Amino acid sequence: MKDGNILFQTNAFYLLDHWLIAVVMLAVLIVACEAGYRLGLARRGAPDSLRSLMTAIGGAVLGLLGLLLGFALSMAISRWDDRHDIIIQEANAIGTLSLRASLVEEPLSAQLSESLHDYTKARIEIGRSRDRVETLQAALRESEETHAAIWSVVESANRISTPNATLASLINSANQVIDMHELRIASLQNHLPSTLFYLLFSLAALSVGFLAWGFGAAAQRGRTPIFLLAILIGAILLLIMDVNRPQRGMIEVGVASLERVQEGRSR
Repeated sequence: MKDGNILFQTNAFYLLDHWLIAVVMLAVLIVACEAGYRLGLARRGAPDSLRSLMTAIGGAVLGLLGLLLGFALSMAISRWDDRHDIIIQEANAIGTLSLRASLVEEPLSAQLSESLHDYTKARIEIGRSRDRVETLQAALRESEETHAAIWSVVESANRISTPNATLASLINSANQVIDMHELRIASLQNHLPSTLFYLLFSLAALSVGFLAWGFGAAAQRGRTPIFLLAILIGAILLLIMDVNRPQRGMIEVGVASLERVQEGRSR
């Protein structure tokens, strides 16, 4: 049995609360802005060449940060799309096996339909469990137990009265349903490396710090533009992290396809 904790314990970074990350990130970026601005004020008499150099360094770091943010967001969205596609594939596999259940004789057909009803419910619960480890563990346990029940029906259908074509299609559909389980679990573990976020966070603090230094050295009294830039960068970083953490973030992958399959079977 796979432990539900494994979906969250890829590394310590993914155990942190989303709001805690947001508060710490915003606080560090604001501190970097304030520190850079005050250091700049202390060097108001610095030569123009030094101020130009520091501003250029800040702009270069900001440009590098923008490039990395674009790549990171693209990779996070790609992983989100993969998770969504896997749920659609799983819903299709369950729907196909449900239709082929009518090809076998009773009571096997009723047993397979009942097992698929329980299985679909468990798969929906995996998506709805979010960061509730107990709920996720129960859904994973029920899924794996239902695998055995589904395959038991397939084995019982292997009799002389069952046509070979029907048996082959049933085996193929059952295999697809069972194989989708590991794909679903693997997709939930497919996070961006936490090292990438540490790098992005460090570059964000450096870039706003350098730019704030330039504001201070130029005796600009307002800090608002730098603070707004820091908030914008922080918002983009949070968006990337949210898309990258389907079980903990605010942006969910959703299980609408599985819910439609369950509703269709209930009619």
